[in-house]
Amino acid sequence: MTKQDTYFAIFLGALTAAVTDSIPLFNLVNCFCCLGIISGGIIPIWLLSKKLEDRAFFSAPEVVHIGISAGLIGAILAFVFQYIVFQIYGNWQVQWLTQALESMEELPPLWEDLYNEMQKPEYQGFAGAAILIRNLIMFPLLTLLGSFLMNKFLIRRAGQN
Repeated sequence: MTKQDTYFAIFLGALTAAVTDSIPLFNLVNCFCCLGIISGGIIPIWLLSKKLEDRAFFSAPEVVHIGISAGLIGAILAFVFQYIVFQIYGNWQVQWLTQALESMEELPPLWEDLYNEMQKPEYQGFAGAAILIRNLIMFPLLTLLGSFLMNKFLIRRAGQN
């Protein structure tokens, strides 16, 4: 397993996590317990496990390195993709929610307050800092979880052989 293989696998995992978080319709995968972002940690471990010659699974420090690296790179890629989507579609999530609320015949009082709040101009822009901070916290944690889960699967599979 070369460094180039490791970097490629980490980038592929990061790209998977970023696309499944930021591209409309692809991000529906994350409705299932953030599965798209977790798969950003599963993919590099799975790809690199095929390159291991002397063992069937990774050590804990290797898993941490791969999982957190994929998460950090994925967070930055997702931020870039989310900004591009914002430039193309605007704040499509807020627009979709306001259209859904407008189509309701009668709004409950709490929802009416929510609707009025979302009409304010500060919700119409790109919340870049908040998105980046959220990504930098959430992505490394979830990709690390995915890496550990995949490595645990490899350990169990090696124990059965």
